[in-house]
Amino acid sequence: MIKPPEIVTAIVETVSEKLGREAIFRRVNNREEYFILDLAFSYFQKADRNRRNDYRSGYLYIANKEKKRLLFALAHTPIMSSFFKNNFDYETFRAIIANTAKYRDENYLRFSRKGIKEEIRSPNLEVFLNKLDELGTSGFTKTVFDKSKAGKTGVGNIFGVCLASDFNQEAIGEIIQNSWDLFLWLYPSKPVFKRNASLSRSLHSIDSKCEIGKIKNLPKVVTETSCSGQVEGAHITPYKDGGSDKLQNGVWLCNAHHRLTEGKLEGRRGIDRFEVEYRG
Repeated sequence: MIKPPEIVTAIVETVSEKLGREAIFRRVNNREEYFILDLAFSYFQKADRNRRNDYRSGYLYIANKEKKRLLFALAHTPIMSSFFKNNFDYETFRAIIANTAKYRDENYLRFSRKGIKEEIRSPNLEVFLNKLDELGTSGFTKTVFDKSKAGKTGVGNIFGVCLASDFNQEAIGEIIQNSWDLFLWLYPSKPVFKRNASLSRSLHSIDSKCEIGKIKNLPKVVTETSCSGQVEGAHITPYKDGGSDKLQNGVWLCNAHHRLTEGKLEGRRGIDRFEVEYRG
């Protein structure tokens, strides 16, 4: 097996930690391009009637003479694209673009519409987001995942969004964290991993509603973000930093607020008390 660059190994390890099981990589056609994905994706694709089994869905690391980039991409994988489309939430996607902007010098999205490849590109984040919003007014998923009449591949022939360029290896954890919803949208339904499930059981005596309004010292970017996605158990002190799965270390947060506050909370809670604040 070909040994990947050190930075690819680091991405694989980070995705593995998030999954709670080993992720894998797949090199593309002897180029310095590597998809980082879940082996489970191969089983999903084998069930596809079109028999496409290219494994081209997930994080994509590309290194060339110009620069090194990390994208999230789908290529010629109709069954994976259909899962992604069904789970897709535009406001969450928009927030991911904004929250990873500091790691790249240019914003771009590639997609297919009516069998024709299109691209939105701008070094200015606000301009780029406005162009995405223009697509959103006519139905973002309907436009970006337009069903192609050419061949048998169906929906989502090409989709790729740049997350980072010429980034430091130390930034991988935060980039993956801030874009993790993209990866989760590749499943028939969002998987609930063991760690989150354990914490959620500990919180069963608390009404499962987003508790973001109870947290003190929240920055504007959090308070101005509307609730989005399913409500899930969130650790106050992250598991990797020694945090437990007990009630006193958990809060209910919607997916959007969980992502924005991950690793940035401190305090404790009980059934009848709540002493949690944002520490940035």
